[in-house]
Amino acid sequence: MSADTINKISLKILITGGTGMLGSAIIRLYHQQHQLHFIGRDKNIVKQLTDKYPVTGHIVDLSDGQALAKVFESAGGQEMPIFDAIIHCAAFSSPWGSYEQFYQANVTATENLLNLAKQHKVTRFVHVSTTSVYFDFTDRWLISEQDNVAEHFCSDYTETKYLAEQVVLTTAAQQKNVINTVILRPRGIFGPNDRAIVPRLLKAMRGHRLLLPSAKNPVLDLTYVDNVADAALLACLKAPKLENGSIFNISNDQPMPVNFVLKQLLSALQQDQTKPLTLTTLPYALCAPVIALNEKLCRYLPHQPEPKITIYSAGLLNFHQTLNIDKAKKMLAYQANVSMTEGIKRYVDWTKNKTV
Repeated sequence: MSADTINKISLKILITGGTGMLGSAIIRLYHQQHQLHFIGRDKNIVKQLTDKYPVTGHIVDLSDGQALAKVFESAGGQEMPIFDAIIHCAAFSSPWGSYEQFYQANVTATENLLNLAKQHKVTRFVHVSTTSVYFDFTDRWLISEQDNVAEHFCSDYTETKYLAEQVVLTTAAQQKNVINTVILRPRGIFGPNDRAIVPRLLKAMRGHRLLLPSAKNPVLDLTYVDNVADAALLACLKAPKLENGSIFNISNDQPMPVNFVLKQLLSALQQDQTKPLTLTTLPYALCAPVIALNEKLCRYLPHQPEPKITIYSAGLLNFHQTLNIDKAKKMLAYQANVSMTEGIKRYVDWTKNKTV
């Protein structure tokens, strides 16, 4: 399928997680080409998006099957299929929370969506997963989709995202000629509407100093959000031509030392540009046991307060992890159109007005 052909195709697409970073990027980039409906839980952001773009918003909890069914009914009436495609971006991606929260948001929600997709004859389903399924607290270079996932998952988020993948793959096997499913595993998404990675780093800063639980300065892949949005649309459009249940790694294809990225990004975000950002490091071997113990203690406290850093977050700042994205380049014709440098610039520019 050529780029020209893709650009001419117009689909009616339901986007979950439309008020999040990736969902809102898809809306911003593709609202003119496609008829977009989206699901979100933040009423204010839903209103902002529907006021700004010609899209239809639905406020609903994806784990509520009955409420979700009403979205399909209101969107299409007797029309079959109601949607040509679903891009499932929504997830509970916090580093902290109860297992039940993660399971309902990541597994039950995916089951509900796929059940309704089958019922309403939706033929394309793009599931956005995570590369944390590979993370096993070791250095891993150029991980491909054929490489093993971790034997023991690093967090409840990761475990439930992997379980959600299995739900998608089961549907792919059972509905082989009905629903064309694709799984994307993007790495370290950042950009406008990021409410997780960068805000947490900024919160951890003390003045112009950031304390890191490792002196290793690992090489990592990150991905600017607009590139992931492009990958999601490519997967959506090409799904009927792909093997059902295909999995693709997605990144900016520009692995960099984490300290270099942090200095570029956080220095640009500092209000006082006269003082340089200082990264202070501690040995991971000393930090890790303390962080792990503190995390366990937080689990046992009455309100389970979120620790300042989890062992998974510390591990991400200590172990090398890069991706092989050759499969996405070849089969999706994916390329990172926005470089890391340009992505950081765009993110910093966005923080000055923070529009959707």
